[in-house]
Amino acid sequence: MNTEKYQQWLADFKQLRLPDYQQFPDLALYMDQVIQETNRYLTPVLHAEVTKTMINSYVKMGLVPHPLKKKYTAEHLALIMMISVLKTSFSLDTIKSLLATDEVEAHFNEFVRIFNHEIEHLDEAVQSFSPLEMAIRAVLYKLILERKLS
Repeated sequence: MNTEKYQQWLADFKQLRLPDYQQFPDLALYMDQVIQETNRYLTPVLHAEVTKTMINSYVKMGLVPHPLKKKYTAEHLALIMMISVLKTSFSLDTIKSLLATDEVEAHFNEFVRIFNHEIEHLDEAVQSFSPLEMAIRAVLYKLILERKLS
């Protein structure tokens, strides 16, 4: 990607935001609605989509509670979004440790606050580090986090 296209992509990327918990629908959703709502926010960030198979796997693994009568709540949406973002870099076992809380709403809002702050200030890190330095830092921070959680 040439420098001009990259700079435009980065400027657009920095404008992306994840929603607060309060922005989720108040009513329970069916699987298709969960996928649509989740992908509305995550596809622009991750350039990948959440699928029915993924969500069912998260439920089977105990990362997300079982839906009630095939309906999903805001808590489900929050967990699916956090898992989807974190799984780009971490194992599901690590994610399970990171998300171990009874306060999903507060945990999600903190996750979003940090995520949105970091994405807004990306250029500070991106411009001050080379791609190799960023890759090495990502690996080191991942190793440190996995040790801390073990």
